[in-house]
Amino acid sequence: MILLGLICLVLVPNAYVAGLHDVPNAIAIPVRTRALTPRVATRVAAGFNALGVLLTLPLGIYLFTWFEFPEMDPVLLLTVTLCAASTLLGWNIFTYLRGMPTSITHALLAAFLGGTLAAAVVADLDFAEVLAMPWVGVALTLLLSPLVAFGLAYLLVFAAVRFARGGDPDAVNSTSRMAQSVSVGVTSLGTGLQQGQRFSFVLITASTAAQIEAAQAWLPYAYVAFALLIGAGCLTGGWRIAHTLGHRLVDIDPLRGMVATTTTSGLLFIGSLGFALPLSTSLTAASSVIGAGSNQRFATVHWRQFRLICLYWVLTPLVAATVTALLTTVMSLLLV
Repeated sequence: MILLGLICLVLVPNAYVAGLHDVPNAIAIPVRTRALTPRVATRVAAGFNALGVLLTLPLGIYLFTWFEFPEMDPVLLLTVTLCAASTLLGWNIFTYLRGMPTSITHALLAAFLGGTLAAAVVADLDFAEVLAMPWVGVALTLLLSPLVAFGLAYLLVFAAVRFARGGDPDAVNSTSRMAQSVSVGVTSLGTGLQQGQRFSFVLITASTAAQIEAAQAWLPYAYVAFALLIGAGCLTGGWRIAHTLGHRLVDIDPLRGMVATTTTSGLLFIGSLGFALPLSTSLTAASSVIGAGSNQRFATVHWRQFRLICLYWVLTPLVAATVTALLTTVMSLLLV
């Protein structure tokens, strides 16, 4: 019960930082192209993020249905969960301060993988059972989604330019900004659905290990708490990452900004609601921005900044898995 309480305690700042980390993916480009003011954009994003979290429960969109952990001591599984949540919090704070749009989903799943492998070493579990968990399927989904986002945004620019050809520039820009304004809500709703999956995964894993009876009865209250905390994080605007996406990554006009935001919102909404896939909001949004911005006759993408972001994308699962494995090893030797 002490470990379960510590996990719940760590999840509180995790939810707030998650909102702060993900809100730039919805508002960076609309604010950059003056589709919305920063105040309006953050409020819309906060409201729809919270709504997405609340909808996860009645819609039955659960990431934890993909996973079935091998049989292990309940204290050991709680230790893995606590170390994974702690690593996730530390890495998200660090990358936010660096202004890097990294994947929370990548970090969370890599942390659980590293912690579970460490638990297998400590408790002498069968590695085949750990590796048999659907890590590959989830990893492929997370790796392919940025490529799909980049390619789709790049191709949609052709259609958008063709449609806008010959039109009045002011009218085209006005329509593009209106579409971006709508995409803020759709992207935020998809992000909220993703966040609901992540935190329910951690909470259900912890409550199951702690053998809490009637966990489903108090789960709705947890979703309300997550929605409020994530919404509060969104209200801050996450401007360190928003500045990277909106100003330091691509020089983008309203038309291509519309393509980038609608691609992100479409993939997140369809992926979350239609297929219940664990997509990365940050990787999808950044890839859409690069795809739309690179389809121009003149150089617009700041490739040095993009390479730095890619470095953090690679480091995220490596650091999360390694740190969680080390923490799990140390804590399990003390507790189990």
